[in-house]
Amino acid sequence: MKHNRKTAATLSGIGVLATAAASWVFFTYLPVSTERLSLTIGCIVCGVIISAIIYLFVTILPNHRMSRSMSIALFLLVVAAPFFSAIFPRITHARFGFTVFGAIPIPFLDITVNRNGLLWFRPKTHLITKEEIESIITKDVEVVIVGIGWESVAKLSDDAKALGEKIDLRVMSTPEAFALYNKLKGEGRVVVLLAHSTC
Repeated sequence: MKHNRKTAATLSGIGVLATAAASWVFFTYLPVSTERLSLTIGCIVCGVIISAIIYLFVTILPNHRMSRSMSIALFLLVVAAPFFSAIFPRITHARFGFTVFGAIPIPFLDITVNRNGLLWFRPKTHLITKEEIESIITKDVEVVIVGIGWESVAKLSDDAKALGEKIDLRVMSTPEAFALYNKLKGEGRVVVLLAHSTC
């Protein structure tokens, strides 16, 4: 039982550190808004709850090396996914309704990726607005890529289209948008992405 408590404490500690790191990312890189504060607080609360659940779960496991090893491996895999995605911010797999960003699988949801490679989500609508695009643009962004769906069903509002006169706005089907994003990111360009994952 002592071994399990030690393992549980270690995993819970890693969970708290991962929560602190994720909270810092949210607070530093999301646009200044009430959403930023609520997401940061939500992340901290969820992280503490998850760490407590991990501690309780691991302490009730049988005190066998295999149980501890499997728990540690599973936990590290879950924790490693967002960190790998932050280090390697690319679309690693995509098909209709399913996107993998780094190591994070995203079913059905539409995504945005800011200039720092921070993944977030957009409302599941077919109309892309000026405000949505402007929310991911900073002064140093070179290219804004908008994926309008696998069959190009999503549309930009008129004022969103007008942004193309001020910035390098590339509007294309989602598979093409993902390929261009990976290419430009690989070249070290400052690029942002907004993509509709279906239609």
